[in-house]
Amino acid sequence: MKPTRSFLALALLAAGCVAPLSTQSAGKLVTPAPAVASNPTWTPSAEEISSVEKAVAFLLANPDQRVFGLGQTLPPHPLSAYIVRFTAAGPLDNKFIMGLAALPSTVSRDEFLSAATTDARAVEISTAPENFQFIYNLKQPRLVEIRFNKQPAP
Repeated sequence: MKPTRSFLALALLAAGCVAPLSTQSAGKLVTPAPAVASNPTWTPSAEEISSVEKAVAFLLANPDQRVFGLGQTLPPHPLSAYIVRFTAAGPLDNKFIMGLAALPSTVSRDEFLSAATTDARAVEISTAPENFQFIYNLKQPRLVEIRFNKQPAP
């Protein structure tokens, strides 16, 4: 994998690429955090995912320094237009949710949201420029990072 691929892919590979636990709806998939050393695994609740979705959608629709300070532009579509894979990360005392958002027209919905598809594979198939990834801190409710796929060279 090229170093320019994605911080999410690298984080997932380092974490062991745990298999997804359950599909929360037709438009999203939730992956539990792997157990690392003595830290137990955890899976985001439906309420946590809903909270993250609302917060990220609001921030992208009403950007301020919390978004522009991350050094990225905004997605070309509202978050509701994307299908999203949510992956838990971090120990229980510092929970993060990593999201991989893809337009349904740019990926195979069945493969992208399949429990058999690893998060690393989902990153590989969601390379369209309008697709993006984000990290949200649940403990300090804020968007930590947003990153779009590289634009193709002209």
